[in-house]
Amino acid sequence: MSQALTESQLKELKHLLMKRKDELNVQMEDNRANLAPAENTAGSVSQDEAGRLKNQTREVDEALTALDLTELRRIDRALEQMDEGTYGQCEECGCNIPFERLKVEPMTQHCVACKTKLEKQGVRV
Repeated sequence: MSQALTESQLKELKHLLMKRKDELNVQMEDNRANLAPAENTAGSVSQDEAGRLKNQTREVDEALTALDLTELRRIDRALEQMDEGTYGQCEECGCNIPFERLKVEPMTQHCVACKTKLEKQGVRV
């Protein structure tokens, strides 16, 4: 079983989380700026193709924004856990998640063993 995180490790992980949160907010702003209204593709062939392409781009930007929002929620949850003093503990088995794992994925909620087990069961984590 790994040891609890030190203050300097928590500080480093919080910095990683905040940096990623800032990056996601910028990405989401860019994606939202690109969200032009959907176009009616009735008309000439070239207008139809241009409209379809614009609508596909819009759908991609919407999907990216949804993914970013999901990641932001995970980051906010990790920051809340830091405030509560429960950050770095696996939500499934309660063990301490190793610092090395948290550096790679600082918003993780599970140790490798539990995440693997949940994924094999088809649970999205």
